[in-house]
Amino acid sequence: MAGPLARFIEAYVADFTKRNPDIEVKTVFGGNYEENQAKVVAAIKAGSPPDTAILLSQQLYTLLSLDAIEPFDAYIAKDRELQQAVADFFPAFMMNSTLGGKVYSLPFQRSTPILYYNKEAFKEVGLDPEKPPTTWDELVKYAEKLTKRDDQGRVVRYGVAIPTEDRSTWLLEGLTIQAGGLLYDPQGEGCKVLVNTEAVRQGMQFKRDLAAKYKVSPEGVIAWGTTPGDFAAGKVAMIYHSTGSLGFIRNNARFSFGTAFLPRKVRYGVPTGGANFYLFKGSDPAKREATLRFIKFMVSPEIQARWSVDSGYVAARRSSWSLPLMQEYLKQWPQALTAREQLAYARAELPVYNLQQVKDIIAEAEQAVVLGRKDVRTAVREAQARVDQALAPYCRK
Repeated sequence: MAGPLARFIEAYVADFTKRNPDIEVKTVFGGNYEENQAKVVAAIKAGSPPDTAILLSQQLYTLLSLDAIEPFDAYIAKDRELQQAVADFFPAFMMNSTLGGKVYSLPFQRSTPILYYNKEAFKEVGLDPEKPPTTWDELVKYAEKLTKRDDQGRVVRYGVAIPTEDRSTWLLEGLTIQAGGLLYDPQGEGCKVLVNTEAVRQGMQFKRDLAAKYKVSPEGVIAWGTTPGDFAAGKVAMIYHSTGSLGFIRNNARFSFGTAFLPRKVRYGVPTGGANFYLFKGSDPAKREATLRFIKFMVSPEIQARWSVDSGYVAARRSSWSLPLMQEYLKQWPQALTAREQLAYARAELPVYNLQQVKDIIAEAEQAVVLGRKDVRTAVREAQARVDQALAPYCRK
């Protein structure tokens, strides 16, 4: 986290310390998800883990392999407030939080990817601004109409942009689900990743075709970080991005925009995303009660509602959505409902050992396809072999 998101967190921490003057909270902002994970792992290996950290929910297997975390169950069993929280979280957000019947993390900064679209651009080309594309085929047809060129034939507005993040498989997971597959075996116990499959091939090829075949998307790798800005600036009419970007787009787009489910191929579907609170072995036991009080405050319905309004992330508690703050927000920004409603079609985000190396391998293969350096069958076959090798040290039985 950085910028406005960090300031929001600091404001919540300040409110907590006002209500709990006997507790001092020291916040450390570690950068993006990967950077923050690396810093926490370094602290664990140095024997000085944090009391709690907000890390990707899908990091569960990696943290277990380090013997670094403890489950919440013993605390939940004797704490009515924690029991209520676990029952109140959207089930989709608990998919990556539990394993073997134990609760290893609590949702905080949660999301799904959604479609953002420029309603004024839709009107300009004769599309109904209240009817976004619902299928991959419709997405292509809409994007062809929305792509705008100048007199010299240069593109001044692309129809669609689906980012290809350097170290992430998130949007590829969504395309894979929409094509009828999954990037992992749910029964694989963190050890079976399904790269060399038809659904993954279709997802990668679709991203390639949007630029190379249909000419409706920028050539090459589309950067995650700049895509919301390009949308807000009118350089692209539709984007796939996190609901967590809603706050930025809300504040920067100078046009009416809509949000929608990601289009389907054979079904709707997205991975959940974002980060949860974890408890670490080896942190000061005397601080545990204070740590739990802080976590309960941060995942409370009230703070989850504030966080959603402030940032655009999904309020992870169902009860948050009935609070007056959220009700007023939704009257002004009904776009915030899209990610919540899409949870009905959500799947767990890639849960696997050695997570970052596995994601790097798959992302590298995806980029090779998007850039036209490898055909999709070769890319996924080679990636599958490398992923299996990366998992082998963790998954020998």
